[in-house]
Amino acid sequence: MSAPNRLFTRLFVLVWFAGLLQELAWSVMVHFPGFLSDLGATETRIGLLYSLSAVAGLMLRPMLGRLMDNVGRRPVLLTAGLANAVAVAAMTFVTELSPFLVILFVGHRVFQIAIFTAMLTLSADVLPEVRRTEGLAIYGLGGLVPLATGGAIGDLLLAWGGFDLLFKTAASIAILSWLLVWLVPRQPSTAAGGPRRGFFAALGQRNLLPLWLLTLLFASGIEALFTFIRTYVDERQTGSVGAFFLVYGGVAIVVRLVSSSRLDRLQQLPLVIVAVVAYAAGMIGLGLAATSVQMGVAAACLGAGHGLLFPILTAQVVTRARDAERGSAMAIFTSLFDFAVLTAAPIVGAVIDWAGYTAAFAGVGVAILIGLVVYTVWEHALGEQEREPSRVS
Repeated sequence: MSAPNRLFTRLFVLVWFAGLLQELAWSVMVHFPGFLSDLGATETRIGLLYSLSAVAGLMLRPMLGRLMDNVGRRPVLLTAGLANAVAVAAMTFVTELSPFLVILFVGHRVFQIAIFTAMLTLSADVLPEVRRTEGLAIYGLGGLVPLATGGAIGDLLLAWGGFDLLFKTAASIAILSWLLVWLVPRQPSTAAGGPRRGFFAALGQRNLLPLWLLTLLFASGIEALFTFIRTYVDERQTGSVGAFFLVYGGVAIVVRLVSSSRLDRLQQLPLVIVAVVAYAAGMIGLGLAATSVQMGVAAACLGAGHGLLFPILTAQVVTRARDAERGSAMAIFTSLFDFAVLTAAPIVGAVIDWAGYTAAFAGVGVAILIGLVVYTVWEHALGEQEREPSRVS
């Protein structure tokens, strides 16, 4: 492999480990609703707090995109990384529901969003274009491993030292990631010059629109799972949340490892179709599952779809966006997951109350399949030239 196309450079490995640590710090915080519940918060208040953080994240996305494009990824990571660690560490001083807790939690979520977006963008910056999808697939393993293990690690931390230990551990891991970012060069392959049209120009860019649609549908499925899998397991009395995410994350990791080296050599549209069909089948299967085995099969389908789809979508966004607007495009891409929290999660919850989990999860799966048809037609309508990489800086 020629040097310019080498994947595992020192810089990529450094960014990978920094991203892994941030994802691990994020994943153990999945237990935070339990902390709120211990302080006396109702499910409604917990939901409102998470919704507030999603709104704050969406409102700040245009500014985040501009900062990444104009100032760079590294300054964003250093500022948000330190602020996030401080916010999480400060939670050890919270003893009651208060405005101070709200500020800390919303700040933590917003800073973590900024870190995730900037780190993902930086990983794309340091990869050779001809191996970008493969590289993003490998980078994403740093998120899948914590997804599969974070809940269990959090369980151990809570058993050993309660939420104080969990918050201190999460903050310490975040600081380790922050220290690694200091080793990243100041300008590690950022876009060169050129006019920057801004966040909303990237939002409306014609060849990015079908990607926004498919990403929003994918995000809606993810948010439906993360929001309601706990109550789903409780109601059906089958399987467990830990086992579900172990299978989901484990299969996603295997698929990512097996497919990563081939992603840049194969046609992207057929791969997207296979991945989305697998994910939709998993949602429908989860709605119909009546046994632990059936739930495990559904989790495997969901993990396979996730493992294959996310790096392809990410690489397509990076490829089609103008180089000088890559930060804004990635800010839009990640904002769709927050938007799904505010839109899909309440709708799915209402369907669960009205018609049950089968109708809700199967309905999400059917909606994703319908969206896939629209996406496929839209992609063909764009034509090959518009699907080519943007060469405008």
